[in-house]
Amino acid sequence: MCAAGDTYVPLHTFEGHQLGVISIDISPDGSTAASTSLDSQIRFWDLIHHTKTDDKTIEAGPVEAWTAVYSPDGRHVATGSHNGNVNIWSVEERKKERPLETRGKFVMSVAYSPNGLYLACGEEEGPVHVFDVPTGRLLHSLPGHSMPVRTLTFSPDSTLLLTGSDDKRINIYDVHHGNCLSTLAGHQSWVLSLSFSPDTVHFASGSSDKRAKIWDVNARQCIHTFDDHDDQVWGVAYNEDGTKLATVSDDRSLSIYQTG
Repeated sequence: MCAAGDTYVPLHTFEGHQLGVISIDISPDGSTAASTSLDSQIRFWDLIHHTKTDDKTIEAGPVEAWTAVYSPDGRHVATGSHNGNVNIWSVEERKKERPLETRGKFVMSVAYSPNGLYLACGEEEGPVHVFDVPTGRLLHSLPGHSMPVRTLTFSPDSTLLLTGSDDKRINIYDVHHGNCLSTLAGHQSWVLSLSFSPDTVHFASGSSDKRAKIWDVNARQCIHTFDDHDDQVWGVAYNEDGTKLATVSDDRSLSIYQTG
């Protein structure tokens, strides 16, 4: 159920991008946020002092920085690109260190494994690729989706990979062996967001069908559906102990549910 009686207000509004913001990720230590935009910039924001760090803005180039995610050590930001590469950027030096080549097309989603050993990305035509981070080697190219993969996330122990697609499906992959363990159906439209619970047993999904769902990983089934939003659910996220789930929607609302 939604948390009742709680009032949440914005702490600060950051301004600086000249065009629409595509993605935001927070550094592992919680001190900085990285954002990407249609203006081709990667910007970094000081969450402690509520300022933008202009000296660390990266001019990435047209569609060279789509979805951005921090590495677990906070030293790098990975972004998808229109040419099928995942670009790895140094946060400190403000430059591209290397591209990871998928030999595919537009990379729409990127995720690091919590142990920092793997990086996964999803393409607009459905393939999912898994890289070995230390060497940059492509480990697996995973079939299973027929439409854009807009979201993916690893389990807390880095053994499973969840992927969500416009084909309305959620796939569960074994990261080590690179095989699909299960395909879950339940959403009536695009799957836009995924978040694994810290308990490793449950995960949440958000969709353009205006619903958020909680799933049991072992049972491979949906155990609860939230339908409070009036528009597509672009983001879902658990808190650190998995007792609450936040969802955000195009209806301009943020909902927080008690889950444990």
